[in-house]
Amino acid sequence: MKNSFKLFILGLLTMAFLAACGQDTKDIEVKEEENQQGETALKEETAQPEEVEKEETQSKLGSRTNPVSFQKTATVDDELYDDEGNAYAIKFDLTITEVIYGDEAYQKLLSMNEFNEAAPEGYEWVLAKTKVKFVESETEDLAFHIDGIMNFKMVSESGDIYSGDLYGTTEPDFSFEMYVGSEKEGYISGLVKTGEKAQLRYEEMLGGQVFFNLQ
Repeated sequence: MKNSFKLFILGLLTMAFLAACGQDTKDIEVKEEENQQGETALKEETAQPEEVEKEETQSKLGSRTNPVSFQKTATVDDELYDDEGNAYAIKFDLTITEVIYGDEAYQKLLSMNEFNEAAPEGYEWVLAKTKVKFVESETEDLAFHIDGIMNFKMVSESGDIYSGDLYGTTEPDFSFEMYVGSEKEGYISGLVKTGEKAQLRYEEMLGGQVFFNLQ
């Protein structure tokens, strides 16, 4: 049932992508990690007034050429829609807390599910342990859906985007329906070219992307 639901949503995602003119990088903030006293310092990645003109020629934070740093928390602006098409602004935090590559990742996948397959020749498995926190919403009546297969792609440094049929079954799986205030964590699996650095790309249903470094 879960796989059928994912395939149905993937079909909707494909139609939405074809209808879109393009995909912008989402507006995000980046939070510093907690310090030793447990206090969290917030750092908004915005330009100073005198640097605005220069920043306009540079890539936006969260783009492929200026990704969110590994283990930094990105606060993403997004929207939820009700049955009548009304939009409600939301914010959620995404953090890549741990990344495992290659044979170590495959062995962990086997421990999660003995039927997980080895990576094809020229590729290797990547496991990204990811945390999501639904921090703000204009409505408490709508749930936010986020899924490691539907909303994320692994992107190799050479520009290869893995979008094939082979996925690693993880435990806990990164697939959640959550209301504002909830926090979850799970593993996102994917394939990249062997030995290459990788990024994880988040994409919402109707456009908008955020890139995360995985090293």
